[in-house]
Amino acid sequence: MSLLTIALADLLRGLRSRSAIITSFVAPLAMAVVFGLMFGSTSSVSFSIAFVDAAQSPVSGPIVESMLSDANESVSFVRLDDLVTASERVDDGEVGAAIVFDSAPGGPGLGLSVIENPASPLAGQVARSIASSVATSVETGGRPPTEFADLELGGRDLSAPAYFGASMAILLLFFSTGMAAQSILEDRQTRTLDRILSGPTTLWSVLIGKVLAVAVLAVLGFMTVWVVTTLLFGANWGNPFAVLLLIIATVIALAGVATFVGGFASTPQQATTLTAVVTFGLSLLGGNFTGPADAPAALQSLRRFTPNGRALEAFTELSVDAASIGSIAITLVVLVGFGLSFGSIGLVRLRRTVGE
Repeated sequence: MSLLTIALADLLRGLRSRSAIITSFVAPLAMAVVFGLMFGSTSSVSFSIAFVDAAQSPVSGPIVESMLSDANESVSFVRLDDLVTASERVDDGEVGAAIVFDSAPGGPGLGLSVIENPASPLAGQVARSIASSVATSVETGGRPPTEFADLELGGRDLSAPAYFGASMAILLLFFSTGMAAQSILEDRQTRTLDRILSGPTTLWSVLIGKVLAVAVLAVLGFMTVWVVTTLLFGANWGNPFAVLLLIIATVIALAGVATFVGGFASTPQQATTLTAVVTFGLSLLGGNFTGPADAPAALQSLRRFTPNGRALEAFTELSVDAASIGSIAITLVVLVGFGLSFGSIGLVRLRRTVGE
């Protein structure tokens, strides 16, 4: 049997499996609804952005004054006197980011720079969007945006069903993608693998086919959560094409992690136990159990080093800041690279285990 034949056979088997359906479809959707209702219809994402008008020009002055007077539930604006103070406030977390208006290097005009704190990625995204909009308008001779609403930065309020839909789907992804390693080890234990390999089928085809099957099932489950929360709860996930690419990249990353973890097991039971331990460890570090603005600063910094935390941050940016595919391109590359790297190591280890 070819790789695709094995993948299709395992996918159809998964669609008939009650446990696979519950893990991939029912559980993440139910948990998203429960968490969404617990935390209300919206999960407030609030932060402040500082302005430093070092230019003191006819262009920068009106922009800063107008932005300071613009009221918004999620984003507040403050004025700071100088660059040093702004850097200190951003580093201390008192403000999420700062936009510095200065004279353009080498001549008249307006220079713009943004000071960011890695612990406040959303504030940095919004600050960059503001600076970009202002710079573009000034360069083209148009009217610079003078109100926050002019910037078209997205909803700015994150729907709880959208956030926890992504969060719980990612959490259950660990278990659903971990089924590949468990299935391989079970087939080895029951001698089913020997019968499969007695035909014109290579071990690599079996291994990759099974991983591919659970990955497709995981993508379908994730998309179900996306569609249902959008239709029933009005959740705004952001740009649909970007969301789809991020779902696929997230599944690749977590499938790689699950395969890597399964590679250290010699029995299906060990694979299940190791998957559970790693799942809850990464979920705590990645912020799957907290709101986007509820985690401590240290945890917000750590989550960027986990695949689930990185993915959640990107899902939040898509929803809150109307980020484009270009804005999350680095995250997409990191997730896919992470999954392929760890997945390759896991497949090699599984091949050694089942080939013994």
